[in-house]
This record gives sequence, C-alpha cells and structure tokens, in this order.
Amino acid sequence: MIAEGLTALEALGLAVRCEMDARALYQNLASRIDNDLLKERFLNLAQEEKRQQLLLEKKHREMFPEVELEIPPCQLPREVLEKTPGKELTIQEVLKTALEEVRRAREFYLDCAETTGDLSGKRMFRFLADMKFSHQMMLTAELEMLEKYPAYYEGPGSWEVETRLKAPRIKR
Repeated sequence: MIAEGLTALEALGLAVRCEMDARALYQNLASRIDNDLLKERFLNLAQEEKRQQLLLEKKHREMFPEVELEIPPCQLPREVLEKTPGKELTIQEVLKTALEEVRRAREFYLDCAETTGDLSGKRMFRFLADMKFSHQMMLTAELEMLEKYPAYYEGPGSWEVETRLKAPRIKR
C-alpha cells in the first residue's frame, strides 16, 4: 500500500524512479551474460522501462506543467549495480533482486491506480502494473531456466560437452 498522504506529484516521482531502477537492473543483467539471445531480452526490457519512464514524465508535464519533476534517490542496493570483479552478485541474485523490485513496482502502480482520481492516470497506472506483471513472469521463467540449466546463461560454448557426446553418424 502506498504511503498515506502521498500526492500525485510524489507518486509520479517515485514511479519514474522505479522505471530508472528497473532499467539499470536489466542493463546490469545484460552486461553479465554471454548468451546473445538472453542479452537481447534484457536490453529489450531496459528499453521498455525507458519508454515507461517517458510516459510517466509526459503525464507529469500534463498534470504539473509548472512544477519540476523531483526524482527520489535510487532504491537499489549498491552491490546490485556494482561492477567491481569479486564484489558482484551472481546472476541469480540479481535476477531475484529484479524480481522483487518488479513485484514492488507492480503493487505500487496498483495502489496508485486505486487512489488516483484522474481517469487517465488510473488507466496509465493499471497499464504499468500489467507491464510489470509481464516482466515478473519473464523474470520468473529466466530464474527457473537458470536454476535448471545454469549453462544456458554462459552462451553456446557451454553446451559443447553435450555435442561431443553425440554418436557420430555412420555413412551407409
């Protein structure tokens, strides 16, 4: 539930921060993965977050044309975005953090949709909550793949052992 007394202006600032944090998480995940297909998935999610951020900024300009958008500080744990070797979290830990952030953002958007009196704002927050739910399902699937097939994230070279185990074809 969103904080009592949170204004529409503050909610928009928090929503923009949610999108910025999610984008940073997806870019971080993409930078850690050798598998080109997965890297592309996370970069696409980062682009979606940027589009959602722009949507929120546009809504802010429409609702508060005279007020500068104030964005709160990053809410992500510093170690999630850490690039120093040895201090980095595992892909699994970053995925779990991303999943938790997406869940929190979705709940926040659902609460905003319930409390806002503006119909277009209500529709926008519901749309964003639905987008977060689709991201949640995708991240859950990726986490399950990582747990079942850790080599999946290491790129095509990680599967070479299986290809060597195949029996050679005999020409007849």
